[in-house]
Amino acid sequence: MARQTSYTVHLPPAGRGDDEAVQFVPDSFSPLAFLFPWAWFPLQRLWLVTLAYFLLMGLTVLALTLLGLSPLLRTLITTVLSLLVGLEATNLKRWTLRRRGWREVAVIVAGSQDEAERRYFAERGAAAPVVRAEPRFTASVPAAPLPPQPVIGLFPEAEPGARGAR
Repeated sequence: MARQTSYTVHLPPAGRGDDEAVQFVPDSFSPLAFLFPWAWFPLQRLWLVTLAYFLLMGLTVLALTLLGLSPLLRTLITTVLSLLVGLEATNLKRWTLRRRGWREVAVIVAGSQDEAERRYFAERGAAAPVVRAEPRFTASVPAAPLPPQPVIGLFPEAEPGARGAR
């Protein structure tokens, strides 16, 4: 079975509504962001995230050096931070798109980005555009009570009447 990934679909702000501008962001680990975050963030045009990454990593390395930790321990800590960056890189991309006015309109589960694009555009072409509405909560009607069933096991059957009366 092929590995399935969910992709969030983002439409550009009003006025730039062509199909070429639609962004599909996977909800998965980004190995390139883990290995080369200093290059991945600018390539994705995440300018604030790039600046924050350089500041935070610089301050972290400086603090670890001032604490007198061994180079092996500093490397281990910065590797764990890079792992966190790889795990959260696509969420940072979604945050940047939302901050720029892009709208998240759908979530597509597919084996690849090409398949996600085909599914999204096929569904969009077949039906009206998806409008995200707030979920509606309705009062549920209680179901009719079920007839009493015999108890199987070591528990005695419930007797009608007051509880605890003997």
